[in-house]
Amino acid sequence: MAGFTIFEAVLVILIIFVVVASLIPKVGQTLGHARVNRSANVVASEFMLSQSLAARQHTPVIIAVNSSTLTLTISQPPPANTVLRTYVFDISSDFKLAALSASPASVEVMPNGTANASMLVTVGGTDYYHQVRFTQAGQVRITR
Repeated sequence: MAGFTIFEAVLVILIIFVVVASLIPKVGQTLGHARVNRSANVVASEFMLSQSLAARQHTPVIIAVNSSTLTLTISQPPPANTVLRTYVFDISSDFKLAALSASPASVEVMPNGTANASMLVTVGGTDYYHQVRFTQAGQVRITR
């Protein structure tokens, strides 16, 4: 009768356990990098969307980043103050970011696609980040 002994079965299970345990940190790191990359792409697309919204409405829109709540908001300027879109990037969201900051905290996007200032948004985790730059001329770039 052919078969495996208990020793051989335990040895195979132990080898499988060691291989899986060695892969878990790399998988976590890869997922973290993918979240940061996706978040940077979302921020860049929101910059482009704000240009489109400003052109469509023939009125400026404001992009604001709140570093304490990890949110990005597109709204109309006063007196309307209507919030058009809000993205939450905190740990409870799908993005699960550890940090979201911007310099300056808000810019106004004109209907012609230009902005009143250049904005640099940094999205990231603990050891990996991307920067999204929105220039006064309306160009959007993602850098590491």
